[in-house]
Amino acid sequence: MELAYSSDPDWCSKCKHLPCQCQQKISRTTGTGKVKMRRERRRGKDTIVIFETRMAKAALQQLLKLIQKSCGAGGTVKGDTIEIQGEHRDKIQALLEEQGLKVTRAGG
Repeated sequence: MELAYSSDPDWCSKCKHLPCQCQQKISRTTGTGKVKMRRERRRGKDTIVIFETRMAKAALQQLLKLIQKSCGAGGTVKGDTIEIQGEHRDKIQALLEEQGLKVTRAGG
């Protein structure tokens, strides 16, 4: 629901939604801002693996949630890698670069 004005402190004047639905950048508590991404085939299906993130576990979970929502795909965090089901390399790369991360493609 789009509002014109609200005295509620959670109301966002930029996107005019309650609560804010602006796409916010992922906060990296550690890391260089570089990630690597490769495509793997698992049981005959494509999987995108994002590795060498050097990010905190909470930041990885937040990034995974953002990728899943934008791609409409399943995924998981295993250790310090993110695995996304399906072939979404271009979309994921654009999303990560939008978040301020430098993406290097590795492998397939």
